[in-house]
Amino acid sequence: MDFKVLAPNYKDEYLTKVKRLLRIPSVFEEDSHYPFGKKIDDALKEMLAIGREDGFQVKNLSGYAGHIEWGEGEQLLGILGHLDVVPAGDGWSSDPFEPVIKDGNLYGRGAQDDKGPIVAAYIAMKLLKDQGFEPNKRIRLILGTDEERDWQGIDYYFKQEEMPSFGFSPDAAFPVIHAEKGLIDGYMELPVLNHFSDGQIQIIRIEGGDRLNMVPDKAIATLRTDNHELVEQKFTSYIKAKGLGGKCSLDNDHMMVEVHGKGAHASKPSQGVNAIIELIRFLTALPLSEVAYECFSQLTEILGDNSGEKLGIKHHDDVSGSLTMNLGSFQLSETELVAGLNIRYPVTQESEALLYKIQQQATRWKGNYKVYDHLRPLYIDEGHEGVSALLNIYNRHTGNRTKAEAIGGATYARALKAGVAYGAMFPDSPDTAHQVDEYVRIQDMVAAVAIYAEAIYQLTK
Repeated sequence: MDFKVLAPNYKDEYLTKVKRLLRIPSVFEEDSHYPFGKKIDDALKEMLAIGREDGFQVKNLSGYAGHIEWGEGEQLLGILGHLDVVPAGDGWSSDPFEPVIKDGNLYGRGAQDDKGPIVAAYIAMKLLKDQGFEPNKRIRLILGTDEERDWQGIDYYFKQEEMPSFGFSPDAAFPVIHAEKGLIDGYMELPVLNHFSDGQIQIIRIEGGDRLNMVPDKAIATLRTDNHELVEQKFTSYIKAKGLGGKCSLDNDHMMVEVHGKGAHASKPSQGVNAIIELIRFLTALPLSEVAYECFSQLTEILGDNSGEKLGIKHHDDVSGSLTMNLGSFQLSETELVAGLNIRYPVTQESEALLYKIQQQATRWKGNYKVYDHLRPLYIDEGHEGVSALLNIYNRHTGNRTKAEAIGGATYARALKAGVAYGAMFPDSPDTAHQVDEYVRIQDMVAAVAIYAEAIYQLTK
């Protein structure tokens, strides 16, 4: 079979089916009737309906996860993706949940992460089925529902279902991702300083960040001051000098200051502009109390350093690169100050020593640090049979001679005993995951269909 010739014939079907998913705003919501909210449940049911319509076997595991299965045999090939998405945020050029095709691109929240790639893998399965291929293994497209939060869905799934002998996740980039950094989400809980009222300007509240795995694109401070003109003048000068967006407004006797940054995936914080950090830096330019100024200056210096050097946790290895840190959320109120950190550390770094350093800093600030979630690093040897097969397929399709790579992102490949991330982005694909106006190039998805079809074919024939 010539997969490069066959895949373009499925472009229209791909677009029709992926749009069905993109129209569902599958963002996590608290809901007593559904594990992760009705919209995520709707997305799972819709994808399973697509599989059922095309004659595949489907299974829904109580809304926690599901799968689309095809083939016979004792062994199982797993393809793992997720149907939940991060919040859309503000500033989109069009409705983030009404897919738009423009200039050969498909726009919508989830187009790149991860609905677009999931459907590419699904279409690859259907292509093979349509061609009459009979696999010697079972092929299972496993659909997660809580990847953007804390993986409860996929954890539930593998407590009920068998583990594939090998698998891949279409939730990263080609050629093959054989190493993924360790990931720690945690919160610094620090004492509120009652000396904030000593300054000419009192900071009542600061709020910023939706998810730790996103560079926050908006942060808001509530101030009490009689000198509105001073704040407005300094704010206008600050955002102009920094090239930022934002606004000042009055709300009764309070002044609201809002800074707009640039969202990005937390694994690449340098690609974004952290609105929390920029807001706090602005606040330190105001006539605060000495204690407030010192507090915020230290917070921006230490927690605003994406390398982790100021926190004493900087590290690098040749396998997976450098540690990254993202201040993903920040809440200051009269009763608490909580800073949420997303840390991605190299595969050779000792996590215990890293966590000790963070707790040391929290203790110096007379506070505490709590780990919310910890995903250990993924590393599978490049010589593994499955890794070699996938790499050879990619190189054959592209004419490249590349090697397996490492990333800072966390994919469902970690949930497998033996697995890697594999596509669907190419080295020159725009990286728009978790950003405003998220999109994929349609030509990339068609090329991914061809690669996935051959990968499934080679691994199950």
